[in-house]
Amino acid sequence: MILPKFVARLITEMENKMMVEKEGLKSCHEAGVEEGKQDYLIDKQKKQKTNDDRKKKQKTNNINNQRKRQDLEKFMELGLEPPPNMPQVFKDCIKDLGGTEIKLIIQKFLQLTDLRSQQNRLSMSLKQIKSTFLHEDEERMLNAKR
Repeated sequence: MILPKFVARLITEMENKMMVEKEGLKSCHEAGVEEGKQDYLIDKQKKQKTNDDRKKKQKTNNINNQRKRQDLEKFMELGLEPPPNMPQVFKDCIKDLGGTEIKLIIQKFLQLTDLRSQQNRLSMSLKQIKSTFLHEDEERMLNAKR
């Protein structure tokens, strides 16, 4: 009499344990599916951001190319393309200030930021620079600071 009750109890416990394990597996599977959905959505957002970034960059490049064409057209209208020789008065002034190796570095239209005394600088895009003007050690020092 005790043995059948004991066996029935063991069977019930084993069945309960198996159900719990199945539910655990089921919940793990569901968690995996949810995790997979999240990974999919994250990847989709990343791809969308990459596409948006690519479109922005392309738009910026188009605008920059348009500006370059406009500047070139203005230079040509003003007779500044190809660049004219520097007047001797400017060369003498540069020499008086201690300048050597006089050459054209950049040709650009001055902007307000170039003329403001608070800015105290002349902005030069690396893409606009026509010839190098730094010595090797100066260039190494500049690259090290970057």
